[in-house]
Amino acid sequence: MKNLVLAGLFATLTAGTASAELLYSQSFEDPSYLGAKYFDTGDATTFHWLTNNEGQAAVNGVGFNAWYAPYDPASGGLTDGDYVGVTDYAGNVGAFYDGVQGYQMSDTDGTMGLTIDDFGAGVNVSFAIFIATTGYEDADYITISYGDDILLDLGNGDDGGLAMEEAAGTWMFIEASDVSGSLEIAFGSNSGSEAVFIDAINIWTGAIPAPGALALLGLAGLASRRRR
Repeated sequence: MKNLVLAGLFATLTAGTASAELLYSQSFEDPSYLGAKYFDTGDATTFHWLTNNEGQAAVNGVGFNAWYAPYDPASGGLTDGDYVGVTDYAGNVGAFYDGVQGYQMSDTDGTMGLTIDDFGAGVNVSFAIFIATTGYEDADYITISYGDDILLDLGNGDDGGLAMEEAAGTWMFIEASDVSGSLEIAFGSNSGSEAVFIDAINIWTGAIPAPGALALLGLAGLASRRRR
């Protein structure tokens, strides 16, 4: 049975561990990932995978890699320097969901994506996402998918950014089961105040691991999933 849980309140879940196998856990806590503002050295007019630059915030790491795709018409993208990648700045979020670091995307002037490695078929995934509180426009959006399954899709419509604004300002927890492929998080924006933060990514098979291995949020609501 597949399900998606979105919530904005902290809590814990007590569960057994007998048949659980944690395949991947990433909260971006490695201090070597921290650095200065990131400058993309690639061609901002074409899709490309981003590369880490010495002394700058890491956009790639163990099990995760970032990419950039331009808007039409293309702009400077991330070549002008932006606060993206691993960060310990918590001014927008108050505190990170797990630990003292997380992953940020902001002022992308195009679409920036984060791809998590493929850990096979029929796995479970959970992670936390925070949308910064600010004004958003029609063209701003965030889409999160795992293989063919859409887990979250906000913006890029004709609501003047209302859906993103209503979801902003609190950590959301997303959990999905029996998914296949890879986790993809894509964000499009054109302002430094427009930002999303990602934390506490876990991928596992079997039962949910014991408290501490996976932190679950209070059940504030249950959202239906839709197939892409």
